[in-house]
Amino acid sequence: MQPWSTTRDAVTPLMAKYSHVEDAADGIRYPFWALMRDELWIVEREQELSLTSRGRRPTLESLNTIDPSGGLREDDYDLIRSHPEAAASVAASLILRYFHPLPSDLLEDFGLHNLLAGRWPDALRPLLGETFKDRDAIWRTYGGQKMAGIGCLADGILSAFSDDKGPYADGRIPDTDWIAYVGDGLSGDQKLTDGNELMAEHQVAGRPLRYWHKPFQGQFSFEAWVVIVQRRLRWGIGADKQPRREFVWVLAPVPSPERGTWSLEVLEALDADTGELHDDTGDYLPDDLEPGAHDSGESDEDAYRRLAQKAEANAKKRGQLKKPTLADIYVRDPSARAAVLKRSKGKCESPECSGHPTERTTAGLPILQVDHVRDLAKGGPDVPWNMIALCPNCHALKTYGEHREKLRRLLATTARRLHEQMTY
Repeated sequence: MQPWSTTRDAVTPLMAKYSHVEDAADGIRYPFWALMRDELWIVEREQELSLTSRGRRPTLESLNTIDPSGGLREDDYDLIRSHPEAAASVAASLILRYFHPLPSDLLEDFGLHNLLAGRWPDALRPLLGETFKDRDAIWRTYGGQKMAGIGCLADGILSAFSDDKGPYADGRIPDTDWIAYVGDGLSGDQKLTDGNELMAEHQVAGRPLRYWHKPFQGQFSFEAWVVIVQRRLRWGIGADKQPRREFVWVLAPVPSPERGTWSLEVLEALDADTGELHDDTGDYLPDDLEPGAHDSGESDEDAYRRLAQKAEANAKKRGQLKKPTLADIYVRDPSARAAVLKRSKGKCESPECSGHPTERTTAGLPILQVDHVRDLAKGGPDVPWNMIALCPNCHALKTYGEHREKLRRLLATTARRLHEQMTY
């Protein structure tokens, strides 16, 4: 614990150098008080302090008059002083939480150069790849949010949790290792509150977060550090089985939270991202995702033509981008996918399908994977005539089969034929 006056005098030159505030001594009030509000240290005699008109922090006059002590509890301080690894972990967490990206001279000015120079991300805990039976086990080890899909561990660093058995349709974006992560909120249109608000803040700041994944019948693992490169709004089905608008956060994995380790593709996507919301819900209707649905009185053929025209227009817009990012190339157009699902009528479109072309999930939906005949990575367009709905067996044959090239040619012809039948 140190008196306010001691902290003020020691931190003033650091505030002047790193915060660029007009009055560095007055500016110290913010970190002095914020660290207590964030439950990282304690301030004695806090009840005696007079607050500003908005109640955000103490007045400078009352701090100078009362001179309260602030800092770590003695047992916490002794633990950090006696265990360098714990000190490194704590300091690295604070750097990521409050000083990202890391200014070049900060470690030396804070007296942490010998402890963390060149390795501060390595000191963070948990480690990449750490595995736990369930969320309760993570909470017992690292604290923080126990149940929320988006929330912070005890160190204040944001985590996004994805469970293959859960209610959200998270997953890898095809042909990439990027992740389409559904936002926070089980039923009804999702709002920019709670976990979604935290995600938006990280998107604007380009700040990394932890991505945890639990495969079906598997365990949770800290799978990757990720950064948010895009935010979209799409139609989904809530826990109440009703259509709702939901956020889809595009997450790009990075090797570590240190920006210098991020790939050029990720940096380009971050630079191109303005933080705006890409609203796809006007391109298609919730019923478009249900083969055979006619709530609007529109025929499947008319719906297909409407969706195909929208997909073609979107593809033209993407083609006019001067420097498209991986998000622009690989994030699939939902109107194109909806068109193919409408065209398929819930059945596998491969002429050689010998599996279960009409099998459905426990939710009553067709087990179909909409795939590009000519891959996007090879210049294939994201439009219905280059796409086909396949059962998992036929999709595997197209991807890994011994005769996949022959099958691809057949599927290309089939996709065009089915497209023409629906549009003419």
